[in-house]
Amino acid sequence: MRIAYFVNIYPRATDTFIRREVLGLRKRGLDVLTYSVRKSGSDHDVDKEVTSEKNNTHYLFPVDFIDLVLVLMKTLVSKPRLFARSCILAFKTSRPGIKGQFLQLAYLLEAVLLARRLTEDSVEHLHNHFGDNGGTVTLLASILAEVPYSISIHGPHIFFDGLHWALNIKTQQAKFISCIGHYCISQMMLYSDKDSWNKFKIVRCGIDLEQFDYRIPQGKVRKIVYTGRLSAEKGLPVLFDSIAQLKTRKYDIEVNLLGDGEDREFLEQMAKEQGIDDVVSFAGFVDQVTLAETLRSSDVFVLPSFAEGIPVALMEAMAIGIPVIATYVGGVAELVIDQQTGQVVSPSDSAGLANAIARYIDDDVFCRTISKNARTKVENEFNIEDQVDKLALLFTKNDISKVH
Repeated sequence: MRIAYFVNIYPRATDTFIRREVLGLRKRGLDVLTYSVRKSGSDHDVDKEVTSEKNNTHYLFPVDFIDLVLVLMKTLVSKPRLFARSCILAFKTSRPGIKGQFLQLAYLLEAVLLARRLTEDSVEHLHNHFGDNGGTVTLLASILAEVPYSISIHGPHIFFDGLHWALNIKTQQAKFISCIGHYCISQMMLYSDKDSWNKFKIVRCGIDLEQFDYRIPQGKVRKIVYTGRLSAEKGLPVLFDSIAQLKTRKYDIEVNLLGDGEDREFLEQMAKEQGIDDVVSFAGFVDQVTLAETLRSSDVFVLPSFAEGIPVALMEAMAIGIPVIATYVGGVAELVIDQQTGQVVSPSDSAGLANAIARYIDDDVFCRTISKNARTKVENEFNIEDQVDKLALLFTKNDISKVH
């Protein structure tokens, strides 16, 4: 079976879960082709896996203007009914206002280009990750290419604007919607008709357990690590407040931030202003080998987010055995159970976060208990091999109601 994976920007350093799915499906005999609107920047080329995927992905842009016009005219002439239907759906799923309609026109043009490639490459099923504007292009391209489609929904951003992303229409038209957890399904239920709820299937973002082998915590807790984007929703200023409090309380700690993003300059300045720049380091994007090595040499993983789905970064840390601290947001509690597989604090509560870090430092028995429970949780529920098996079955099964 030939499947097309379509993502707005692919591959990115942070989207390891998508690459794991693609590679896992290929290992199971499915022919997976990848398509994207445009390439990621060179700063995402952190390892050979990323560059290999980039070299083998078809990009819709840049495109020659004359070629775009010719493809558009050919589609209009050869598929007038399908083109009219896609135009109607583009209008129905547009955001209010002139800007919204202009964006839909752009998505329609992208869909025309994608549909041409799907047809030329004899694709049998189209799959999209995230469901936002890429999901809109997927919806329209599936009509023009006459192939079924599905979407993997992660959250949390798409749920901030679910009506404008037309999640109800996308669900109605899809073969199935893959959701990373129960919280994700609940949010999709809010935006969809009840007769479509049977299309929601849980497929977790999973990790390769062999890549993140387990080790029991040893020695004094000192090194704190964060991995992810340096962006507003990650709540890193709250972590900085906590570190400042712990420094005042004479705790000997250091913090390593792996990742990059639009807030980096702001955070670097904040660290200086709070007098913690001597214990906070910014490592930028790193490859998977460096990530795993850094996790193994760290003592506590902290993710102080304001909004999340179910973070892969937490799974990776838990698999290795690092005690984690997360916040009560999104689907986090499906992974991190407070006082069992980690500690969970309220978002924005810097004092609570500081106390949680201090507990790990002060109680090595608690650290080891949390570590063992966390590894078991990831093994049982977030193993990439099990999740790819579920996804492969959804792609190949005609009756998805029998897939659980």
